[in-house]
Amino acid sequence: MAQVPQHLALDETLSKEISSAVCSAMRDTFAVSVVPGDYEVGEGMVSLVGDVSGVIGMVQNQLEGTLTLCLTFETVRDILPQIIGHSVSVTHEMAVDAVGEITNMIFGQIKTELNGRGYSLRLGIPSVVTGRGHFVCQFHRGRYMIIPFYLDGQLFQVHVALYANQNDNKLN
Repeated sequence: MAQVPQHLALDETLSKEISSAVCSAMRDTFAVSVVPGDYEVGEGMVSLVGDVSGVIGMVQNQLEGTLTLCLTFETVRDILPQIIGHSVSVTHEMAVDAVGEITNMIFGQIKTELNGRGYSLRLGIPSVVTGRGHFVCQFHRGRYMIIPFYLDGQLFQVHVALYANQNDNKLN
């Protein structure tokens, strides 16, 4: 008998899954420790400020959303030498590639964990948005979760925005 997919909820469980994936990906890739802050759940538009943001679509049968990893160029410049070497200057293109890859890694870990619990989450097409002090706005009026992370005093954020498809209005 086929398992009916669960609906993804913006709750403490999801916050812990995201925090675990972010901490693990940053530790394993860049050999740095990040500390998650308290998550916030809200509704409506929100603007994230950063210089480089990875965005991935999240899809279930009756649910769509996005996961956004938003960092400053300074944060990327500080961690990238861990894998490219300290003698190499970090370029804009390197920062874009790194944020795209780390966003994919984070979402891959979250997707694996959630799908193991029956969420049937699918990956959308990833993209990276750049520009000093750019704003990433989610134009839907649905619910969101923001989790701040701290790396040596530098703040970066993960934002998850979810909204139900027309056929389903059940979001937690």
